[in-house]
Amino acid sequence: MREMNILFCGQLEVRSLRFGSVHIYEVLKGLSKLGHNIVPLNSGFPRGEREFDANQQLSAWTRVKNSVYHSRILRPIMGEITLLWLFLYEIYIFISAFILIARRRRRFDVIYRRHTLFNSEYLLAKLFGIPSVREVNGIVADEAKNTKGGDRVLLWVIDRIERFSMPKADRIIVVTPRLKELLHSEYGIEPNRIAVIQNGANTDLFKPADVIQVRDELNLRQDCSYICFVGILVQWQGIEYLINSIPFVLSECPQTQVIIVGDGQMKQELINLAQQIDVSDKVIFTGMVPYQKVPLYMNASDVCVAPKVGLRSGYSPLKLCEYMACGKPVVASRASGLEILEDSQGGILVEPGNSFELATAITRLLQDKELRNQMGENARKYVVENQSWESVANRVAEVLSDAGSKVR
Repeated sequence: MREMNILFCGQLEVRSLRFGSVHIYEVLKGLSKLGHNIVPLNSGFPRGEREFDANQQLSAWTRVKNSVYHSRILRPIMGEITLLWLFLYEIYIFISAFILIARRRRRFDVIYRRHTLFNSEYLLAKLFGIPSVREVNGIVADEAKNTKGGDRVLLWVIDRIERFSMPKADRIIVVTPRLKELLHSEYGIEPNRIAVIQNGANTDLFKPADVIQVRDELNLRQDCSYICFVGILVQWQGIEYLINSIPFVLSECPQTQVIIVGDGQMKQELINLAQQIDVSDKVIFTGMVPYQKVPLYMNASDVCVAPKVGLRSGYSPLKLCEYMACGKPVVASRASGLEILEDSQGGILVEPGNSFELATAITRLLQDKELRNQMGENARKYVVENQSWESVANRVAEVLSDAGSKVR
C-alpha cells in the first residue's frame, strides 16, 4: 500500500485526551506508524503519550461552553444551543480546512472525519476533487433522543439534517454490524460503501499489572474487592443499574467498593442515587482522569462492568476492549456488539436493566478467584489477537486507500 496524505477534518488535542477522542487518536497514531502522513486541522499530532494531561487548562471557549452546558437556567434550550454551536463550529472547520488545502503544495489523497451532524467535508471533497471517508460511531439523532437533548421538533430537525448529510461520504466506516444494517435500511447507503471496523485497545498501555502495587499507588484498600466502571456518565451507560446492584452485592460480599471513573451529565444524579439507597460510602467517583492512568483503576479492580442499555445501533465499546486487555473479567449487558464476551469466554452477559442479575454475576466472580483469573486470561488473549489498534489501523488504511483509488 502506497503512502497517503490524509487530512483529518477535525482538531485533536493530544495533551488532553477524553473518552471521545481516544479512538480517533489511536487510529491516527496507527496510520502514522504505517507510514501515512496525517494532517489534522491543528498542528499538535503526533506527540508522545507522556504528554497526556486530563487536568490541562481548558481554552476560554471550552470553559464558556461547559458553563453553558451545566447551566440550569439554559437547560430547557440546551438542544437548540448545541445545534447552533455545532453549526458555527462546522463553519470554522470548513474555513480552516479550505485554507489548509489551498495552501499545501502536496495534494491530499483522502479526507477522514469522525461523524458529526453536519458534513462540510463533502463540499471540500467536491471543490478539490478529494475523496472523503467518514467514521460513524453512533447516530446523533439517537443520542439526542436518549439524552433528552431537545423537544420533538428539534429532534426531527436533527434527524432530517443527519439523513441528508450521512450518505454524502464516498466511504463510511462503522464500528458495529448493526450500524451497517441501519445505514443501509434507513439511510439508503449501499452496503458496499460501508465497512465494519470495530473498536480496539492499546494493548501496550492497557495490560495486566500487579494489583497490590496499583492499589498502593491509588491509595486503595488491599482488603477490599473493587468493581470498576470507566466511561462517560450518560444515560445509555446504565450506571444507575450498577449502583442499584450494590446492596445485593454487599449482602454476599460486604467488603466491596465500586469505582466509577469518568464524568458527564449524569454524575450528580448518580451521586444522589447512591445517597438515596445508602451506599455512597461504597462508591468512589474519581471524575475525569488522565488517559495513561485509566489502566491503574482497571488493574486495581477484581471485576469490570459495562451495564449498558440497549441501543438500536449496537455497541463497539472502547472501554470493554480496554478492560479485557488488562486481563479483567467483565460483566456486561446482553446488547448487540457485546457478544465478544461470550466469543472470548472473557466475561458474563446479563439482561440489560436488571440490577439483581448484574449483582448475581458480579458476586459469582468476586467469590471465585479461579474463574476470575481464567476469564481475565481469555479476555486478554482475545483482544491481543483480534482487537489491537494496530489491526484496526491496518483495516482503516485499506478503506482510505480504496476510497482514493475509486475516486481517481
